Amino acid sequence: MVTAVGFIMMAIVVFLLLKGKITLAPIFVVIPVIAALILGFSLNDINKFIGDGLSSVLNTAALFAFAVMYFSFLNDVGMFDVIVKKVMKYLGNKVEIVLLMTVIVACISHLDGSGATTMLITIPTMLPICKKMKIRPVAMLLMAVAASGAMNMTPWCSSVLRLTSATGVDPQELWRFILPLQVFCIVMSFILPFLVAKVERKNGAGMTDAEFTELKKTIDEPAKISVSKGVIAFDMILTLVILGLMLAGVLKSNLGFMLAFAIALVVNYPNVKEQTAKIKQYGGTALNMVVIIFAIGVLVGIMKGTGMIDGMANACLALLPDSMGSHLTFIISLLSVPLSMFLGSDTVYLVLAPVLATVITTVGGSLMALCASLLVGACLSAGICLIGPSPYLALGLAGVEMGEALKYCFKWIFGMSVLATIFAGILGIVPF
Repeated sequence: MVTAVGFIMMAIVVFLLLKGKITLAPIFVVIPVIAALILGFSLNDINKFIGDGLSSVLNTAALFAFAVMYFSFLNDVGMFDVIVKKVMKYLGNKVEIVLLMTVIVACISHLDGSGATTMLITIPTMLPICKKMKIRPVAMLLMAVAASGAMNMTPWCSSVLRLTSATGVDPQELWRFILPLQVFCIVMSFILPFLVAKVERKNGAGMTDAEFTELKKTIDEPAKISVSKGVIAFDMILTLVILGLMLAGVLKSNLGFMLAFAIALVVNYPNVKEQTAKIKQYGGTALNMVVIIFAIGVLVGIMKGTGMIDGMANACLALLPDSMGSHLTFIISLLSVPLSMFLGSDTVYLVLAPVLATVITTVGGSLMALCASLLVGACLSAGICLIGPSPYLALGLAGVEMGEALKYCFKWIFGMSVLATIFAGILGIVPF
């Protein structure tokens, strides 16, 4: 009963998201509560489930609130306008180069292993450029998702650490085992811009020669800034220092952006009234994101507390016949994108993986191959996972709805996952 309700609930959630008729927060709050009541849980039980779920996203909510306010602030004072003008001088009138640059920025910024940091660096930097080139934000988002997904297989990333802690595999050994697969995924993410650019050009992306000539004239004009050049330089240095400390692991992301916003606010606007006005100005956007994060906490808390996630995971395992035991890792790899999207990476790594490890060892399979099969899709799809707060940071920064992201990104990400699985099969990393 619990499992059936879980699948029905997720089907309804996905349907409503894709239809785009209702905003995300009511879907993630109302539907799970109704599902829990149908299962016979009391309001006291539901309160506890929700409390646990909210506790799990508090740090993320703080990160999102201050990061969104900080980057909105920088955009308002004109810092990104300065950066965009510098970058546009070297890009030329080519959609694929802008998308490729997005991939490069995402790959570099993901060296710290944090998906949130990657999106916080990549999207605010590239979004204004994409808008000037008439590239849809969702296309830029796809580049960031694909690149960060490929980089997500490094041994210091939370994906690998959670999976290896659940299966007992050494992270360094696993990375050496899957390194050719990761390189293949990175190469695919560098090819992707040239394919997506064709789609975007059909949708009107790019500029005519006349438009680009006109743009070049505006590029040579001074950037529109609301503070002095010295303050803009300070903002840039502050941003680089804060991001550098986060990349080095010295500062947690939430504390980093709290400090950055507080310092920048005082330096850019010394007057108390101006500071208060700016907090009110950016607070609305930040609150929007916090509401979404808390709604995700409600969904995850109820799904975990009622046992839906465990039941759904076990049901997926039960569907696999015994005769497929020798091909299990390959099948898992093919299914890892939809599994991760609908069950969440925590479920895949911490619930499915230990159960699958037992099954694999029983049929004489390799734990390394199992870990590789789970990482392929779970890493690549991390940026469009329905359950988990991190994807919604990227969506908020890019101004894209989850339904739109799923429609646009899923086919590309799933296609990359299938190609990666076939490549892994050829190399023997994930046996056919």
